[in-house]
Amino acid sequence: MSLLRGFAGVGAESPRILILGSFPSEKSLERGEYYGNERNHFWPLLGSILGFAPTEPYAERLARLERAGIALWDVIASCEREGSLDQDIREELPNPLSEYVGSRPSIARLALNGGKAAASFVAHVAPYLRRGTGSRSALRLAIGETESWSPDFALGRAILVARLPSSSPVPSGRFRGAEDKLPAWSAFLASSP
Repeated sequence: MSLLRGFAGVGAESPRILILGSFPSEKSLERGEYYGNERNHFWPLLGSILGFAPTEPYAERLARLERAGIALWDVIASCEREGSLDQDIREELPNPLSEYVGSRPSIARLALNGGKAAASFVAHVAPYLRRGTGSRSALRLAIGETESWSPDFALGRAILVARLPSSSPVPSGRFRGAEDKLPAWSAFLASSP
């Protein structure tokens, strides 16, 4: 299995919101685009919230994020994985998120796109958001919940963190399609920081 490398962050240079995914899918890596699988719900969700067509050219979608004060990145910089499923990620190495967030005091909100992004974020960046210890350790945030995070590397700052339903097209529990996910995404992204 070969080492896969993700993308650089995109969007606003001084964002008020940072959206973190786990790692790009095979289709995204092939296209060189975040959420490049047309079945993924990410662009329909953001298009609905920000008022643009999810089929606009990729560069225009990124410009829409930038104008809205949103940056986009992944928690995982590189990993081994066969296929596109998060559960198959092995040997993950994180992006330098502490440095990124620490150097951008404009970030007031951090959205975790799905369970793997949330688990990797907690493991590599914010162990404070973990409940329990050892093998019984779990993420404290349930889907749709938020919590204030005061990172050690950015004293005096409080960033609102949310675990949002995954934009993956794979249906789960009560989140079958984009319409089921939209209320949680919209409530967190559209409200004032």
